[in-house]
Amino acid sequence: MAAENIKSLKHNLALVEQGALLSNLFLRLDIAIFEYDNGVFCALSSLPDWFDNLYCQQMAAGSGLANDGYHLEEAFPFIENFLFDAKKIWQKNTDDEIKSGIWTETPDPLNELNLEAIAMRCGERSLLLIVNETKHFDIRRKVFQRARDLALSNERLESSLYLHQRQLHLQIEDLYQKNQSFDEIQNNIQDESTAILICKQDGSVELFNKALIDIYAISKDQTPPQKSLLKKWSEEAEKQYPEIRRILATGQHWEGEFETEDDHQRKKWVRMMIAPMKSDDDSLEHFVCIANDISNIKLSEREIERLIQLDPNTHLPNRRYFWNQLNELVALNKKTGTCLGLIYLDIDHFKQVNNELGPEKGDQLLKTVANRLRQSLKKDDFVAHLGGDEFAVIIDNVDDEYMMSEIAMRIQENIARDVVFDDLTMNVTLSMGIAMYPKHGIKPHILVKNADYAMYHAKELGRNQYRITSPELHQKVKHKIQIEQGLKTALEKNEFRLLYQPQISLGSKGEFRMEALIRWHHPEHGTVSPADFISVAEESGLIIDIGRWVIETACEEAEKLNKAGYNAKVSVNVSAKQFQNGQLVSEVEHALNNYRIDAEQIELEVTESLFLHNLENIQKQLNELKDLGVTIALDDFGTGFSSLSYLKKLPIDILKIDRSFISELPDNQHSRTIVESVISMSHQLGIKVIAEGIEEQTQLDYLKELDCDYVQGFLFHAPMSSQDLIQLYQSIAPIKNKASRTKKLSNS
Repeated sequence: MAAENIKSLKHNLALVEQGALLSNLFLRLDIAIFEYDNGVFCALSSLPDWFDNLYCQQMAAGSGLANDGYHLEEAFPFIENFLFDAKKIWQKNTDDEIKSGIWTETPDPLNELNLEAIAMRCGERSLLLIVNETKHFDIRRKVFQRARDLALSNERLESSLYLHQRQLHLQIEDLYQKNQSFDEIQNNIQDESTAILICKQDGSVELFNKALIDIYAISKDQTPPQKSLLKKWSEEAEKQYPEIRRILATGQHWEGEFETEDDHQRKKWVRMMIAPMKSDDDSLEHFVCIANDISNIKLSEREIERLIQLDPNTHLPNRRYFWNQLNELVALNKKTGTCLGLIYLDIDHFKQVNNELGPEKGDQLLKTVANRLRQSLKKDDFVAHLGGDEFAVIIDNVDDEYMMSEIAMRIQENIARDVVFDDLTMNVTLSMGIAMYPKHGIKPHILVKNADYAMYHAKELGRNQYRITSPELHQKVKHKIQIEQGLKTALEKNEFRLLYQPQISLGSKGEFRMEALIRWHHPEHGTVSPADFISVAEESGLIIDIGRWVIETACEEAEKLNKAGYNAKVSVNVSAKQFQNGQLVSEVEHALNNYRIDAEQIELEVTESLFLHNLENIQKQLNELKDLGVTIALDDFGTGFSSLSYLKKLPIDILKIDRSFISELPDNQHSRTIVESVISMSHQLGIKVIAEGIEEQTQLDYLKELDCDYVQGFLFHAPMSSQDLIQLYQSIAPIKNKASRTKKLSNS
């Protein structure tokens, strides 16, 4: 289906909802169009005769259209796996589209239909088009062969250009080293078909040839060029090669391909080499720039890559090729009764590499992984690059899961070596999921889904490992994905609530303190425990928005308590992701100002894991929060990466002893020693202590003996709503006059 036709269809669908015009359009284009909604395919216009006849034949004569829509997966088994990918496109709610590739149907011995399915989003609609390409199939076959020929021709041409540019550079460098004048160099390059420019380090032009004028359509009155082409080129190339400025600034050699504009704003692609020309004392004097117009090559590459089913960067089979191969091998194994193994692979932290180092380094990393995968596998094994950072490996005729585990470990060992980028060295790892036919699925898309779930679980467990799928794992991952999907809309649907658990003072006559605890009331699953969704929110980055909401809501609660006559401190848990986002200080300041409360009424709880990365930046933000007047509590002390240096370096006001130590008091000697030491050390450092998880009177009595400052737990109060909290305070410390805010919560 031509790209212009697809564009036309989207435009027309946006203009017309129903009616004769739309129906006639699709009939003329020989297209059957359906909308996908909640698992059902419904026709959006009159269907071509060939489709009606074929569908009825495929579904058994006379069955026609069922009440629940068209069963396209049953009628056309070829597209069953394609629809697995199509549903991902529909769920993304973007303008992406994917195609199934041509498949053949034979309604009778004398006729053959060549069909192609196209999945796309248009507005709020998920569309599936089945296009009859029979008339154009022979032409496409010829184009395919031509594409192969052109690809080989382009490859030879590009190699020839690269070699010629390097030879020209050596020739010019040799003339320069022999102290030839620029006039003599000009005579040598004037008739060269490759564009050449020599300029100073600041870009000012010293000489160029006619080929440069031809590429950039430079007019006679601008000869030589008035502006610095070196500056123009570096700015254009920088979009793809961020390192070019550094390379040129340090007088190094650079070459690459990038999109440029001539003097008439016409876009074109050039392949360019920029090389330094240095003096005898090795100081940079000039740059020689050598360029060829490769626009024609680039124009044909995209269509060629699509047709030959190879990923242009890694030169591995692409997603379409992968699905074809998997279908064929599953069908073959079904006949022979043998097994095959599928490994779904994902590069760990690839997005971070791509964002921080740029797409060129990302592509380089993909090429490296592709090469190492090839080296890890046998010649007959199939490896594909599915797109982004995802790869897949198919191993035919495998014996058992043990054999697949050995292959996964071999891949892991071969991949986990350093990758060097110019001035940077990094270690690369993979997360892998394994599924086997027929044990884990008898249909290709089920195999892929199960391997994908296993890979997701490997990432969840810390990355750099593999997992073999199982029904239990499938359900666990599926539940987690549902949680993540629900979290994306939970804030806008107002599904979160804060509960408040009072913290009781054991020292003076007390004060109003509480910890804010988030709860999620899911419309289908009921109350979801923070243990089930906080880690998911952390991994997905949704914790940043959720954390902002918690701070805002806690400040709102503090304002409400102020109005009720209780000047309270609300303690809020904050995530490492909120610090990494860099907006935490401003968000806290905004919330304090918005609800007009004192900064000392908010306490932020952090965990020790926060300090493992970029301690200097964390320390800076904590000091800024302290300057606002906010207090800082260190939560779960002693359970993770405890370091006394944190207490010395960081502005910690409160230290919370984890419930795992409190639960064994006072009987366990080790717990007594730890708790006694922590309280004594903290007090010597001027830090107060909260013991959480108090459930028995003996625990409370023991902590009183140690002069613990605050306690918290079910012995006193369970987490409660805002309304119940105010009623509790009113019952313990009724406010006779709202102006009086000196009444404190008694420990009685």
